[in-house]
Formats: sequence, C-alpha cells, structure tokens
Amino acid sequence: MGSRVIGLGACALSSIFFGSAYVPVKRFDAGNGLFVQWVMSAAILCVGLTVNIIQHYPRFQPFAMLGGAFWALGNVTAIPIMSSLGMGMGMLIWGTTNCVTGWAVGRYGLFGTKAHVPAGPALNYLGLLMVIVGGFCFSQIRPSIRSLSHPEDINEGRVTGDDTEEGSPLISPSAPALFNLFCDILLIYAYSSAIFTALGAGVLYGVTFVPVIYMQDHPEIVSPSSS
Repeated sequence: MGSRVIGLGACALSSIFFGSAYVPVKRFDAGNGLFVQWVMSAAILCVGLTVNIIQHYPRFQPFAMLGGAFWALGNVTAIPIMSSLGMGMGMLIWGTTNCVTGWAVGRYGLFGTKAHVPAGPALNYLGLLMVIVGGFCFSQIRPSIRSLSHPEDINEGRVTGDDTEEGSPLISPSAPALFNLFCDILLIYAYSSAIFTALGAGVLYGVTFVPVIYMQDHPEIVSPSSS
C-alpha cells in the first residue's frame, strides 16, 4: 500500500511539472524551437548529472540513451505544434497519445517488454476509453487564428482612360474570393499537419522509457558491475 501511495504521489508531482514545462516559453518568442530544445536538453543534463552524483555514479548504460533520443525527437516538434494549435490543445493531443502508447506498451508487452495485466481490466479499459474520448472532443476545438486575408483592406481602385470604362474595377470581384479560399486551404493544411505532428510526438513520448523498462525486464543485457 505504501509503495502504491508513493507511486501515485510521484505521478501527481510529475504531471504538474510536465504540464507546466512550457509555461515560461509562452512569455518569449520561441522561434522554430531549436534553441528551446537545446536549453531544455542542457537543463535535463544538469539534473541528470546531479542525480548521478546522488546515486554515487552508477555505471553508464548506452542503451538507455535511446529513450532520450525518442524524447528529444518528440520535443523538437513541441514549439511548432504550440504555435499552430496553442499550448493547451497541443499538450492535450500529444499527452493523450502518450497515455495510450504507454498503456499499450505496458498492457501488451510491446517492443520486447513484459506485459502487465491489470487487476481490474474493466476499469482499466474504461479509463483508457475516457482518455481517448476526452482527447477527441478537445481536438475538435479550433483555435482563434487571424485570417491571412482581409478583403475589406483590399483597395478596389477604379481607373479612367480612353480604353477603360469609367468606374470599372481595377481588381476582379472574384480575386478576393479566390484569395480567401487559398488562405483557408493553407490554414486547414497547417492545422491538420500540426495535429498529425502532435500525434507522432505523443508516440515518441510514450516510448521514452521503453529502453529502460526493457533493461529491467532483461537484466542479462545489463553489465553486472552496473548495479
């Protein structure tokens, strides 16, 4: 019972930290996100070195680096996703995918890990269904994006001359409509691309700890001196 309480408390604490990780970024222009990625990775390295010292320098396991590579690949897409979808929706989509991926790995033992069958399968599947339904509902929310076109700002100039009828429009009336249609297509494409990118990032986040879990399930691949 004690270990379960500790585990739930750790989940709650990690949820707070993971959920607020990008809040400081909202105050600044993050650009394409590469600098943010570098700073976050450097900060994670500092925390890792501190934990390594506290743990009395355990043996380094290169295979565990694969999980860090998965996380870095997913994290490099975070800023572009939030720029298109917003921080709330972006984190919700990749967080939902992260939960589903992690659940599938643990439940069915994917990628060579050991399967862990829950004590209450009905409640387990119900919780998964609620996560999926909630993620789908929030994915239907459209962020307020300013239109790229402003027809009212287009100057419908009129010219006069020998070969032009006085008062004839300089710009064809169909031009603003075509421009609006083109802009709408671009917005839909950008929005859809951001959603699929968030789904891919969620999968990468979901398999971040698979290499470590695989090492725990297969201790024979770990050097004996690492313990």
